[in-house]
Amino acid sequence: MDNERQIALEARFDTILPTLATKADIEALRADIHKWMVGSMIGLFIGFGGLAAALGQLLKPPLPAAPVAVQAQPIPQPAPAPPTQAPPTIIINIPPLK
Repeated sequence: MDNERQIALEARFDTILPTLATKADIEALRADIHKWMVGSMIGLFIGFGGLAAALGQLLKPPLPAAPVAVQAQPIPQPAPAPPTQAPPTIIINIPPLK
């Protein structure tokens, strides 16, 4: 029985062993993951940079508005009174003193 079990295990190992990853496979996987991580980090930095720029524009204090110039309306002057007639001139003749 021990021999049969050993043959069964060897057959099982012979079918599984070629499918296991080798050191080269692990290194290739590690390089692919490294490239993906670097790309993700660059994307995150660009994304957060854009977000920071957008928030900076949103939170920037508004420029002071130009002062509003209000034209004052001229005060209407009362119409000048129509010219009145001057009182008649009084002439007094005083004889000269002798």
